[in-house]
Amino acid sequence: MLYKAGIIAWMVMLIGAILNGVLREKILQPRIKSLALPISALSGAILFTIIAYVMFKWGNIICTTRETLILGSMWFVFTILFEFIFGHYILKEDWKKLFKAYDVRNGNLWSVLLLYLLFLPFIVSKVLI
Repeated sequence: MLYKAGIIAWMVMLIGAILNGVLREKILQPRIKSLALPISALSGAILFTIIAYVMFKWGNIICTTRETLILGSMWFVFTILFEFIFGHYILKEDWKKLFKAYDVRNGNLWSVLLLYLLFLPFIVSKVLI
């Protein structure tokens, strides 16, 4: 049940992440420039936390620490695979641009958000619930 719910939750997170990115590019970036990336990462973290919380709470899911780390690893890997496969083969982005999203020196906190996603199931199931 945990992994099935986790895959559904990840798909909802994926939709939320795409909408968050559109919001960042179309509304935040033109108005607040350099603050758009960190604000987008924060809003993504909040959104992902809410989705994970709903999954655990409404699904009445109880799991071990090991299971939460496996689920977080799944979310982490799925997200990276999606980003590179969709970004390169569908959106036709070059590899250099895709890897640039992982450079925190330019204010992009995407890699930090990915690490958060890795531990999010543990945080939600063991700390928030």
